[in-house]
Amino acid sequence: MVYGGIDIGGTSVKVGFVDNNGKILCRDLFPVEAIKDYNNFLKSLYSSVKSLLNQLDNDIIIKGYGVGCPGKINSQKGKVIWCKGKLEYIENKLLGPDLSNMLNKPVYCDNDVNSIVLGETLFGKGKGLDVVIGLTFGTGIGGGIVINGDIIRGEHFTAGHFGYMSQDSRGRSHESGNSGAVEIHASHSGIIYKVKEAIQLGVKTSLKEKFKKSDFGFKYIYEESARGDLLSKRLVSELEKEMSILITNLVFAFDPSIVLVGGGLLKAEKNILSRIRKRIRKRIGFLDGKEVVVEPMSSYDEVGILGGAALAKRELN
Repeated sequence: MVYGGIDIGGTSVKVGFVDNNGKILCRDLFPVEAIKDYNNFLKSLYSSVKSLLNQLDNDIIIKGYGVGCPGKINSQKGKVIWCKGKLEYIENKLLGPDLSNMLNKPVYCDNDVNSIVLGETLFGKGKGLDVVIGLTFGTGIGGGIVINGDIIRGEHFTAGHFGYMSQDSRGRSHESGNSGAVEIHASHSGIIYKVKEAIQLGVKTSLKEKFKKSDFGFKYIYEESARGDLLSKRLVSELEKEMSILITNLVFAFDPSIVLVGGGLLKAEKNILSRIRKRIRKRIGFLDGKEVVVEPMSSYDEVGILGGAALAKRELN
């Protein structure tokens, strides 16, 4: 059996077909920056799927599709409740049913990190484990919880929004309404805010020139920190402290078999997780260090497609 996996992102959509063992048979990617409305979005997605179907053997049976989408998703209805960023036109749309009508197959939708963590549970580093927690550190902070093979979505589909959890009751406001949310400190958008604020206050930093680059992000913070820039060093320290506190809190809450970390942050510097592990183990006195397993997610380029396919597989078997 083969399952379609669709990974919707703010800049591109990844599409692929995956076999029962988690092998990606073929894949495609198309940008969404030029797409301005829902109908054209559906047409582009349909075109991508059809082009891939032509690459598959005629005797292959497609059982269905899974879609990982950023934002708050009503997985029961396949409805996008809200989606921040560049894809506002899919808000309040029945994405699952609409795609199902186009593709003539069952289509299941869920939050992108939920599906990614499920993919790790079925095909990746969480395979065979009971409690799998996933976090992604990128523009924001996403999360997912899979216990005994089931995604924990919550009563109102908000479980796993770890970036909205507050570790600073006096922190600045956040779109979630929870002031001092972790995203303010440990996300790409939070870092950009802090750098901009420091430059406006006249802080001397080598980041001032880097900040003008269109791809400014985690990578430059870590590069300048290594070169001794004081602001960058402080931001790196704060970022990793916030990450370690958040993951420690999740360990206390769920006692996970494994915590998987992904997102653009991990591309910034190779030793990030090593330092985070050390910080976490200092905060958990009643567990042996070996019992707290924090690992990077599987391939950044594949994990979303596998997550979508896992969602379909989980629902159809």
